[in-house]
Amino acid sequence: MKLGKSSRWIAAMAVAVLICGNVVGSMWPAPKEEGLKPPPEFVPDASGTTHVPLMAAESEIQVGDASYRSLVFNGQYDAPLIRTRPGGVIAVDFDNRMDEITNLHFHGMQVSALEAGDNIFRIAQPHTRMNYTIKLPPNHSPGVYWYHSHFHGAVQRQVSGGIAGPILVEGMLDPFPELRGIKEQVLVMRNFQKTHTGKLASRIITGAPSIRTINGQFQPEIRISPGETQLWHLLNVAANQYFRLKIHGQDVQVISRDGNSVVKEDREGELLMGPSARVSVLVVGPEPGRYPIELGKVNTGPAGDAYDGARLATMVSVGERVTTKRITSPYPQYADLSKQPVARKRRYVFQDSATDPNTFMINGRRFDGTRVDTTVKLGDVEEWRLENPTQELHQFHIHQTDFQVVAINDKPVPFTSYRDNTFIPATGSITVRIPFIEEVTLGKFVYHCHVLEHEDGGMMQVIQVVRPKDYEQAVTLEPLGGIYGDNETCTYLQKTGNELQISPALLSPLPKAL
Repeated sequence: MKLGKSSRWIAAMAVAVLICGNVVGSMWPAPKEEGLKPPPEFVPDASGTTHVPLMAAESEIQVGDASYRSLVFNGQYDAPLIRTRPGGVIAVDFDNRMDEITNLHFHGMQVSALEAGDNIFRIAQPHTRMNYTIKLPPNHSPGVYWYHSHFHGAVQRQVSGGIAGPILVEGMLDPFPELRGIKEQVLVMRNFQKTHTGKLASRIITGAPSIRTINGQFQPEIRISPGETQLWHLLNVAANQYFRLKIHGQDVQVISRDGNSVVKEDREGELLMGPSARVSVLVVGPEPGRYPIELGKVNTGPAGDAYDGARLATMVSVGERVTTKRITSPYPQYADLSKQPVARKRRYVFQDSATDPNTFMINGRRFDGTRVDTTVKLGDVEEWRLENPTQELHQFHIHQTDFQVVAINDKPVPFTSYRDNTFIPATGSITVRIPFIEEVTLGKFVYHCHVLEHEDGGMMQVIQVVRPKDYEQAVTLEPLGGIYGDNETCTYLQKTGNELQISPALLSPLPKAL
């Protein structure tokens, strides 16, 4: 699910905050004409299962003009792309060869958090293996997602180093047969903090000089023919950085945000992408020439971080003119949650500590994975008011489901798509409506700020979604971790005396060997 045209409204609200900054590029020792390279990828087999051998280890990689030792997947800074489709399965054989604990989260995907699914309460100890089996429901939204470390306290550094990669659920263009056959490009944007040691920084400093890349390349060329329509999938997998992206002299047409199709035409001259955001856009080749793809200056507020503008890449329009393909079919339509009744309204305040710059809270509480903070009934739509009294942006994200932004600073926002992340303006508020209606939301998961410095500092809470008959008992057990334990169906059975009723097509039991 997601949110679209309101992005223009959101960007306008943020530009007042995002004005100046400090991002430093670095020279890449590559040929001038180096074109954008696609990431390595894993694809589904005939049964619809994508088998993904994934090894996390400290490796020698090339970033910018220097070699670094960093934490990456499969020995590459440009992590592999996982392709799948609605109703498909992602089977990950995860080999943690790092000297530290880690795990995986499948960001934005509407899949079960139970057992061996998208369960952030499972951890991989150093030099151990574990399996993930991610079962996509048949109605899963096509679009762009990503996978990354989610072990609390280590997330910022691991993601900064390279423990993050893209996922593409195919089928985004199915509603638009007139676009069939256009070229698709996956553009994974990262920033890597420079160091003098030749190693990943032991401490990540937001706003420090960094090397910003696309698919691991520094300032690559992206080729297109005049008049050609291409679909670009843009992913911000940086730990903390906001990207203000613009193609010189060009507008782009947004067709999806955070893996959710827009419901009407949405054209943008500039894209503001917070940490974890994904945007899929149609780009049309201009007259022959070279067109800078630029990052604007960003400042996340007086208490936040600053990043300078820089060139990220160059679009090169070359060759014979081709016929432009445009959307002529109706846009897919989804329920406007602002018009639906809500079961409950809640208020969450995202707070910086007044005494410790490394401490962040929600409603005065730091993260505690042994406690449940919120219990919701399956089938409910809730309205959450997210308040930010601080002098910097916070980036709200919730697992297992999407939401709709219905107001910014109490001003209504028109519906264009669902989202799984959005920023909360400094000294402002966002109001969202969240549907806990799909069976995949049963279980325990989290919501948090996706500025990972803030998440590691405590700005995260635990939520459990339960069947209405279990609600009272689940609330009673909140201080003890709720009714799911670490998202194990056996714990649910012990605490309720009942077996958890959930479709086997959605649930991935733990392998017996684990």
